[in-house]
Amino acid sequence: MTVLTCTSTGQSITLLGEAIADSGEGKIWRTNRNGYLAKIYHSPTPEHVQKLAVMIMHRPKEPNSHLNHISFAWPKSVLKDAQANCVGFLMPEIKEGKELIDVYNLKRRKTLKLDVDWRFLHTTALNIASIIEAIHISGYVLGDIKPQNILVNDRALPSIIDTDSFQVRNPKNNKVYRCLVGSEGFTPPELIDKDFSSIDQTEVHDRFRLAVIIYQLLFGGQTPFTGKWIGAGEPPEANDRIRDGLWLYAPNSLIQPVDITIPLEIVHPEVQRCFLRCFNDGYKNSNLRPTARDWVKALRLAVNELTICGKVDSHYYSRNYGKCYWCDRSTKLGIDIFPGFARPKQAAFIESTSQAKVFAATKTLELVNQEQKIITVVGKVTNIHYFHQPISRNVLVAWIVGIGLLLCFIFDWYIMFAWFCYSCLIIFLCALGRKLNRIKI
Repeated sequence: MTVLTCTSTGQSITLLGEAIADSGEGKIWRTNRNGYLAKIYHSPTPEHVQKLAVMIMHRPKEPNSHLNHISFAWPKSVLKDAQANCVGFLMPEIKEGKELIDVYNLKRRKTLKLDVDWRFLHTTALNIASIIEAIHISGYVLGDIKPQNILVNDRALPSIIDTDSFQVRNPKNNKVYRCLVGSEGFTPPELIDKDFSSIDQTEVHDRFRLAVIIYQLLFGGQTPFTGKWIGAGEPPEANDRIRDGLWLYAPNSLIQPVDITIPLEIVHPEVQRCFLRCFNDGYKNSNLRPTARDWVKALRLAVNELTICGKVDSHYYSRNYGKCYWCDRSTKLGIDIFPGFARPKQAAFIESTSQAKVFAATKTLELVNQEQKIITVVGKVTNIHYFHQPISRNVLVAWIVGIGLLLCFIFDWYIMFAWFCYSCLIIFLCALGRKLNRIKI
């Protein structure tokens, strides 16, 4: 059993059991402090100590504190051993989160029995962009944005982990502690095959990585660089395609969509424009890539334009597209990445006929909608079947008549008449409300 000292409180921190993960630079442990994990470095260096000190002193503002949510697993305090050597740090534990790939990949969803729809994925993408915007505002560069470093809970609220790999700049002396790692398929073309230890990155590089993450979320795990190769010779590797600006919708692209490719046109026009700006305009001039803020604006519009399919209860599509792409794709290919149940023709009082949804953003709530503010959208989860239990028509009529006769007996006939008029008005308004709810979802 290893006992360490938390430098911010002086309390003892005990590492429990076996390490639960290995992040490359160190191992992750559970601790005796509820809600906190410890990362213990394999080979701590003075640079680790200095970088942690800057991060602890200059923590980004938590954009989701009002939701009791942890948006990034930020270092809380340095941990020292019995010889007063820094060996790692304490950080908050992200509970009940799934890796991003578990959410957008159909096979992983089936294995974990996660029922996710397209609106949930839009909401998740919006919230990731919002959190990354908050991190960029604080002067940090994420560097290694990849699905494994983003967890998402059942409210479509993401949490970013492995934050100590970020590029950190000390605001006092401008010393930069660089991000030394990157991931294939997410590294911008200008950084491929470069030595990260000698490069000061900027949020412009993160813009490329964010776009790839959002693309995977909205297109069922597909990447913008995968398709049918129509050029000469063997298809180039992923990094070579990115370096050469080859993607599905590049001008005169040598990569073409195939039957299972989900087309760009199904997403909101503003989202389409963001992708084109990133991978076409941004290839020529990286500063033209959309910022995290640009993505927040585009995805907010996209979420608001989603509507539910009239045939399958788990299908959402953009009103701008005009029809349910997922129904058409299922009919054509026999593949439905958002499987659900066909809606019965007379389902006036049933909101959903699907199984209990662990992950399902059926509604969204915009909590902050002001210029220059971070916006977080929360997916409302359906955990059980929700039914409106209608009162039998005969019982309702009997109830109204009974009350009316009682009023007539106690008071007079005009009181009874007023009661009947009031009851009819209430019934009419309720029926009208149900009809409007079924039309505007």
